[in-house]
Amino acid sequence: MNHKLNILCLGGLGLLLSGCLASERDMGTLKLQLKELNETIALMQTNQAELASKMEELNQNLAVSNENLSQLDGQLFNLSSKLDDINAVVTGGGQGAAVASSVMLPSDVFNEAKNHLTKQAYDLAVTGFKLYIDKYPDGENIQQAYIYLGDAYAALGQARPAAIAYATVLQKFPESKIIPTARLKYARSIIPLGKTEEARRYLNSVVQDFGSAPEARLAKEELTKLK
Repeated sequence: MNHKLNILCLGGLGLLLSGCLASERDMGTLKLQLKELNETIALMQTNQAELASKMEELNQNLAVSNENLSQLDGQLFNLSSKLDDINAVVTGGGQGAAVASSVMLPSDVFNEAKNHLTKQAYDLAVTGFKLYIDKYPDGENIQQAYIYLGDAYAALGQARPAAIAYATVLQKFPESKIIPTARLKYARSIIPLGKTEEARRYLNSVVQDFGSAPEARLAKEELTKLK
């Protein structure tokens, strides 16, 4: 009887120890899962902080873009107002001529367009130089206006209208002092249009006809790139 009782006690003790060991394993697993959960939460908090920072940066960039757009709108509005004034002068006959000095002179139109080109406001520069060319085809800055118009188009990635602007100088003013510049720029502008051979001919003509000009050195560099 005592022997059986001992066996039962030992069995119960074994089950108790087994239960304790299982509980310890469960607790270890639970602690590990809790640790992983805490790490996940910490990572999510870090990502959330980074996202908030990026959102703030994006909002700042949007604010700057909106401000730049507002400035551009203001410039376009001012230019539009000046165009209206000039049109009034052109269509106003004698009375318009009498007040022309109080509006804008041809040199004012040219210089404002040039300022836009310098400031890399290429769309406004194109508008200004086209206005000058249309209104003052015999103006003292007409040749340079075509060159600058081509430069503005080229800066906008519009090779074809740029080439047309440069070609106009070559056609209308063949004896001009800026012919070396016009040939060089025309050659550069038609390369993206696939007219490599024509570009090479014009570059060679700059070297041959204006060997001592700075444009000749630039033409040689362009020819080297085409080889």
